[in-house]
Amino acid sequence: MLQKKMIKKRQLLNKKDILKILSEELKESLKELTIFEEIGSTNDEAKTKLAEIKNFNDSLAIFAEQQTSGRGRSGKTWESPAKVNIYVSYGWYSSLKLPDLEGLSLASGVEISNHLDPIIGESVKIKWPNDLFLSEKKMGGILVETSSNKKGTSIVIGVGLNVLMSDKKENSIDQDWTSLSIHFGKDYDRNEIAGLMLEALFHLKNNFESNGFSHYKDRFEELNLLKNKECLATLKDLSLKGLVEGISENGELIFNENGKIHRLRYGDVSIRKI
Repeated sequence: MLQKKMIKKRQLLNKKDILKILSEELKESLKELTIFEEIGSTNDEAKTKLAEIKNFNDSLAIFAEQQTSGRGRSGKTWESPAKVNIYVSYGWYSSLKLPDLEGLSLASGVEISNHLDPIIGESVKIKWPNDLFLSEKKMGGILVETSSNKKGTSIVIGVGLNVLMSDKKENSIDQDWTSLSIHFGKDYDRNEIAGLMLEALFHLKNNFESNGFSHYKDRFEELNLLKNKECLATLKDLSLKGLVEGISENGELIFNENGKIHRLRYGDVSIRKI
């Protein structure tokens, strides 16, 4: 029994098994799906590969078993141990302008939560602006990187998701965290989870291109970990204590500080519940 469990935990990501989840239509628009045993950053690789794409409608996905230079928002290190989690970056070119992409990180969280829900039987909550939570503990994060060039707007969305991670002694994570296996007390097929996450990012591309963040706002509020919670928001040279009332039409956090309303944008804002 123990031996079988150990083998399962060492299951490697496999292109064929990941693609099983996707429809033929989605597979056709995927120009490249590459799985690295080890890489610095899937986002960096996706940005490099995206620059080589010639067909505007194509997209690509980069997975890795381990990242040596994984990063989160504001350049923070993203802990990326080998063969236990999902690290994926999905990239495409868009005709949308950079200002049109506000709320993209929040929309990414909604799609991922929606696609995982049928498998895990629970809604993954989203902590504004880019963290995924189960039971008040972080289990994933999203990093959106965009730029403009002659081809259009380059979009790369990186997602890290804790799946089988269990040994809390061998990491430097500085906050409460969990994984699917810890939270539910069982193992998951990483290829199935990877396929669902890729499908979620495909749907994000199509829905956001057509409808923008308005398509996601109501659902985000249902998953909003901070809504109606007393929080401390820290900006570069300012700290605010107040109540999170929700989000605006373009994804700003509506923060009530004793009757004074602040609309917080992503930037360098750090926020936590009191």
